[in-house]
Amino acid sequence: MSTTLDRVIEIVAEHSGIKRERLSYSSAIDQDVRISGDDVTELAEAFAKEFGEHVWDWPWQRFALLDEGLSPLVGPWLVWRLLTWPIRGRVFDPSPYERLELGHIAKVIDAGHWLEP
Repeated sequence: MSTTLDRVIEIVAEHSGIKRERLSYSSAIDQDVRISGDDVTELAEAFAKEFGEHVWDWPWQRFALLDEGLSPLVGPWLVWRLLTWPIRGRVFDPSPYERLELGHIAKVIDAGHWLEP
């Protein structure tokens, strides 16, 4: 018997290309799965198709970047990030978005309306 969480993980695996075995209750859309931009909309469409239109009422903008596209300054920015990496200890900064974990998505779907994490 499949649970809502199992189905959520299947859908996210299909849309992210990450193997199902690498996804879990605590995997977050932005921080762990790296879904952003138009991919968030596509994921929401898949959830809405399977679980209902209430998915569109969720505050997606709190959990992932919704805009698509690259700035013309991305090249120089990336070079700067790589050159200063030894000083900062990392190439990229942590995500500024809240964590939206797959387990929470399953809870919200089961409730039928948005619940705060």
